[in-house]
Amino acid sequence: MKPWLRGSIAAIAALFLAIGLVHTVAASETEAPSGVIVPPPVTSKESSRSIRITWSSAQDDIVKAYYVMRRETNDNEGVGEWKMLAEKKSDQEKDGPLNHYTDRLTSSSPQQYEYKICTLSENGAVDTREPEYAKDTDDCAVFGTNIKICIDPGHFGTRNNNYEAKGANKEFPYSEAKFTLKIGKELQKDLKEFYGIDSYMTRTGNTISLTYKGKKYVNKKLDDRNIAIRGYMAKAEDCDFFISLHTNSTGRVKKPWNQPKSINKTYVFVNNEARREKLGMDIANSIGLNVTAYNQEAGIQIAGFQTRARKKAISYKKLSKDPSKKNGTVVFREGSGGMDYYGVLRGASEVGVQGILVEHAFHDTKIVREQASVSKELYQNWAACDAYGIAYGFGLVKKREQQAQVIAGEEAADKRLQQAENP
Repeated sequence: MKPWLRGSIAAIAALFLAIGLVHTVAASETEAPSGVIVPPPVTSKESSRSIRITWSSAQDDIVKAYYVMRRETNDNEGVGEWKMLAEKKSDQEKDGPLNHYTDRLTSSSPQQYEYKICTLSENGAVDTREPEYAKDTDDCAVFGTNIKICIDPGHFGTRNNNYEAKGANKEFPYSEAKFTLKIGKELQKDLKEFYGIDSYMTRTGNTISLTYKGKKYVNKKLDDRNIAIRGYMAKAEDCDFFISLHTNSTGRVKKPWNQPKSINKTYVFVNNEARREKLGMDIANSIGLNVTAYNQEAGIQIAGFQTRARKKAISYKKLSKDPSKKNGTVVFREGSGGMDYYGVLRGASEVGVQGILVEHAFHDTKIVREQASVSKELYQNWAACDAYGIAYGFGLVKKREQQAQVIAGEEAADKRLQQAENP
């Protein structure tokens, strides 16, 4: 699926479920019988061993039966023959409760399938499982997985901003908290639409409010004293992985918001659970490589990215002395007693969930803030890189690095075309 189609299938599916749009199609231009084409269903992880498929009931009065169809995937593409999982009789009542079916899996290993709904017309004359309806029904197919990600947009409110800075430091107003929320929302869309991966977000607005074990934690009470709860939520929400989204800062007093582009690089911090496992390190390496490649192409950074093997993430204490220190890499940072230094990662580790914290680039460089302010391109592409890395780690795509750089949105595609025509 092309990146500039982001949001289309997911939005259409939600709209169809809401308004119950009916679509009928003739088998051919000369043939009278028409088949009822069900809009894209919605899939969701029900458990580690089940995927729920939900679809509109708006056609129930003209449908005798629904057929839940599934096929295998390979490298994030539907492949092979469609197989019928179940036949669901229509209740003949238009706009009743949504139809649904649960696909029971044979194991809890990460799995992705493609699903669609076919129909038998009310009079039993037209069955959209027939080959002549394949294109129309395939166009309404969606991915579904038993994978769920906890997305944690860093900070809250307008934290880490240059709003009160002066002179050159004030150029291109920026808040890390506000920008990571944009990345998070885009990441959630990309995971679902392009890969069928579900997600939970620790916050969806400027405020963060989490309830854990019956107690409510809001904003400062959460982040200043109980930040590990962000990581705890991964387990509480039945997530398989935790990702915290950030942009970096040097903390320098001199020119705090006017650092040179040369410092830009991508760091991916792994928690104690992730750095020991193939899944966590595969995700960390893939995200680091793809974010770096995009940053280089966008003119944000010159530095590369040093991948790390399982159990070989570099210690933060040794980072300044590492031969590859000019590049970004996969890092672990320990606090007291060998626990994770970052509270969000420590929280995920404490509940047995692998997690990472992604520092996409340094926001105290003007070029990052400039690109963040002029279009949607930066957060869309960072989200696309993060989503791809997650999909790679779970085995949904085969190549660790994307074949071509993802440029999101028609605006970005037009910009790339103009650059090619006017080098």
